[in-house]
Amino acid sequence: MVERYLAKVSIANEDECWLWTGAVSGRGHGRFWVEDGFVIIAHRFGYALAHGVGALPATLAHGCDEPLCQNPSPGHLSSSTNERNRAEWAWRRHTPGSPLRDARGSRERATQLRNAARAGGDVEHVAQLGLLPVDRGQHPLW
Repeated sequence: MVERYLAKVSIANEDECWLWTGAVSGRGHGRFWVEDGFVIIAHRFGYALAHGVGALPATLAHGCDEPLCQNPSPGHLSSSTNERNRAEWAWRRHTPGSPLRDARGSRERATQLRNAARAGGDVEHVAQLGLLPVDRGQHPLW
């Protein structure tokens, strides 16, 4: 099961987002079949794999705002609450250059990024395609 999970994670750089290359949910998160009829959000499996099942919080937040990201390090995935996660999403979706502003929507963005990662394509270029012209090439101030 672990080998199957890891085979669907594309790691271009240890410090950057590790993209899921398997099935994608309607909200752009990776979906991982643990066994027949039992599907979980892929980044939850990866976080538990890296930190232990006992360390798995009720809510995991993507600090990178990339729903496909599987990188279990702080800054990418961290413990949160539903309320805090929603509040941070509402605030950051207005940040220029944020993946949350992608005009394609979260599922279509995730599908295109997944396909680029699978094919060994230019993931950064694909990420920029759905951003409004004002957002392209913008870097966060903090």
